[in-house]
Amino acid sequence: MKNRKMSDGIEEATASMTDQARDAFTTVNNSMMKAMDQNRAIVQNLMKAMQEESLRFMNTRLEHTSRAFEKGRECQGLSQFIALQQDWLMDAARDYAELNKRFSEVLQEVTEQTADHANEMIADASRAAQQRAESANDRVAAE
Repeated sequence: MKNRKMSDGIEEATASMTDQARDAFTTVNNSMMKAMDQNRAIVQNLMKAMQEESLRFMNTRLEHTSRAFEKGRECQGLSQFIALQQDWLMDAARDYAELNKRFSEVLQEVTEQTADHANEMIADASRAAQQRAESANDRVAAE
């Protein structure tokens, strides 16, 4: 009789620990899946934004280069051609600086989104852990 009670107690403790481990694993698994989905969405948005900025940059460079060629047809000497070349180089430098600025803005937005998502994940994990602790306390109180 005494051995049977001890055996039942061990089985109940084992079952309780198994349930707790399963709950913890499920919570971690759900958190990881949510994090992966959020990271995929963030990377997808980043790639889309960078693609759009790259296309905009290429269009701007094409316009400036076409304009320089048109003006080059009207050049009447080496000094005008050198001035045109300097203007074209200045446009290129401005365009690259603007591209870098836009890329940094996009990366800053993505960083902010990532930080927000990390804070949400931490809050979710904290709530889940608190709920697990409360349900474990309820189980212990019920026994």
